[in-house]
Amino acid sequence: MDILSKFGENFAELIFDANLTPEALSQAVGIDRSMIYRYLRREYLPTLAHAVAIADLLQCSLDFLFGLSEVNLKVSYLPAPPFCERFRALLAQKGVSRYRLCREIAVSPQSADDWYHGRRTPGVESALVLARYFDLTLDELLGREN
Repeated sequence: MDILSKFGENFAELIFDANLTPEALSQAVGIDRSMIYRYLRREYLPTLAHAVAIADLLQCSLDFLFGLSEVNLKVSYLPAPPFCERFRALLAQKGVSRYRLCREIAVSPQSADDWYHGRRTPGVESALVLARYFDLTLDELLGREN
């Protein structure tokens, strides 16, 4: 099963378990209702910012939301710091340059530069690659773990 299918299935289950309507979820997290329905129809993955808002509201980890973990531990997560700060810290901790990272995970130097300088955040697929590279969960990658 691909990440889009896993996300759609878990997202629908979490909404049901929380006894929320898509409209109520839309209002609570500030995501257009039409996007909520597109997520439920498995047409799109959310941005990382939207995924964090959804996970916060539904009290789940990003790994559970995207189907990377079978267990939904209901814990509180820290607010995610700006991705550029977390990305810089992870590069320093691993002792790897942006150039080496780009070579090893086949990401464009422009993307790595944009993440480093805070011009963009990675999409979900890129975040998954980064999490595997740094041997972290998605929540750890984004600095949400306690």
